[in-house]
Amino acid sequence: MKQTVIAVTGPTAAGKTALGIALARELNGEVVSCDSMQVYKGLPIGTAQPDEEELSQARHHLIGFLDWDEAFSVSDYVKLAGEAVADIHCRGRLPILVGGTGLYARSLLRGFSFKDECRDDKLRARLYAEAQELGPEKMHRRLSELDPVSAREIHPNNVKRVLRALEYCILSGEPFSEQAARSRQAEPPYSYMMFCPVFRDRQRLYERIDVRVDRMFEQGLMREAKELYSFCKKAKTCPTAAQSIGYKELFPYFDGEISLEEAKENIKRESRRYAKRQITWFAREPDIHYLYMDELYSIDEAMKECVRMLESCGLYTGTGLKLNERGNVIE
Repeated sequence: MKQTVIAVTGPTAAGKTALGIALARELNGEVVSCDSMQVYKGLPIGTAQPDEEELSQARHHLIGFLDWDEAFSVSDYVKLAGEAVADIHCRGRLPILVGGTGLYARSLLRGFSFKDECRDDKLRARLYAEAQELGPEKMHRRLSELDPVSAREIHPNNVKRVLRALEYCILSGEPFSEQAARSRQAEPPYSYMMFCPVFRDRQRLYERIDVRVDRMFEQGLMREAKELYSFCKKAKTCPTAAQSIGYKELFPYFDGEISLEEAKENIKRESRRYAKRQITWFAREPDIHYLYMDELYSIDEAMKECVRMLESCGLYTGTGLKLNERGNVIE
């Protein structure tokens, strides 16, 4: 019998964190972060980690536990998130996956497998150094030569995934896309329902992004970015954490190449572009349940709509999830 996971995924600034916490409180659950940048410590503002008040409302996992220069792959995430899910179920509670990194969510929920041996820290460091020198477009063209299928699926600006695919191709001698195709044939290890808060009026989402960026600056984003910038200047290679939107756009300002206002507008623009890519990604997920936040009006209404959907498919009875003593859903 499969364990059950509820997922709250979707574009940045759509309300995932608040909705995930509301569901955790309603369904006796715990939040498992699904964000590739929230894993890093010391960067709570730029990576939009839950604040102290939000953390106090529900137990959270996989937030702020890695040093800036530590690599973290999708296979690392699947392993750690899988352990967190099992632990939560063992304590009779419900895992609620919350975050916008689509590859992480898909890989965990569908049981994608990875060749852990196709990893080499020295090669990865060399690829990152080349990316810094040559730029993302040239690295993406290199991937196109080795693996055209992966190159079509991975955006050139997603440097982390481009380099991971290159690393795999070089070490394994086969296209990264072939490994991904094999993993898609795996039997999903969980029963899950995926909710995706979005806005019918895209401009509403973009306005929320702009407000969030302004708030980040008020909360101290400049201080965080300057510390990371200083760290990068001393490091041999730029750490993964520095690829996060909100930091890398400020580095040219620190170098005196652009104004602060330009840097701020670049963060907003890149955040909007990222949101568009997230929406496109999640549109490919089968059986995803959209929550149109400009029609539901509040997080509480969105939470109730999620519960209604869970009731309609028989996962929720009105008094709780239908779980047995091991934390598995009773079919």
